[in-house]
Amino acid sequence: METKVITVEMREKLTHPLPPEAVTPHPTKKFLSSIKSIYVTERLNEVFGIGSWRVATDFVEKQDKMIVVKVKFSIPEYNIEYECYGGNDNADLGDAYKGATTDALTKIASWLGIGGEVFRGEAGKPTTKPQPKPQTQPAKKTLTVDKLMDEAFLHTLMEWLKKNTNGQNVDAFARQYYNIDDEAMQCITNEYNRLYA
Repeated sequence: METKVITVEMREKLTHPLPPEAVTPHPTKKFLSSIKSIYVTERLNEVFGIGSWRVATDFVEKQDKMIVVKVKFSIPEYNIEYECYGGNDNADLGDAYKGATTDALTKIASWLGIGGEVFRGEAGKPTTKPQPKPQTQPAKKTLTVDKLMDEAFLHTLMEWLKKNTNGQNVDAFARQYYNIDDEAMQCITNEYNRLYA
């Protein structure tokens, strides 16, 4: 059988960062993170195909609550073979064996590039600096002479101008917030002077 070579596309899939939900704080070592094993399995299946990779687990020893196993991992089509030890201290013996196997499998997967960001301590950190959101002015409303004929609106506008300008630069201040033609601005200035001058 001819040995296949891992392509650039496959390498990119292997090393693509795991989703945030794949990484959790380590249950006992709070300064470490753990990778949920299903994400490793899914990544291996996605890149190499279901049934193309093999795991063989050999019991090594049990001391107190700790189970230690040796995992042999292979992908025959790509001539990939790795061995790694894993451990687990789950009180349920069956879960301890499974946990020890996935412990070793997760480490082996890191040798293929899966979850490298977790082992480098980069998981959960933003990859780029967040860009500040541009501050945008709300769209200006247009003020026309017809709008100024509405006495309630004109009264509210005059109070707003008085409160915010105190008679200084009324024209420039009003134009910051409204599109105002010269005729409407003249009406605003005349009314402001009539009320407050």
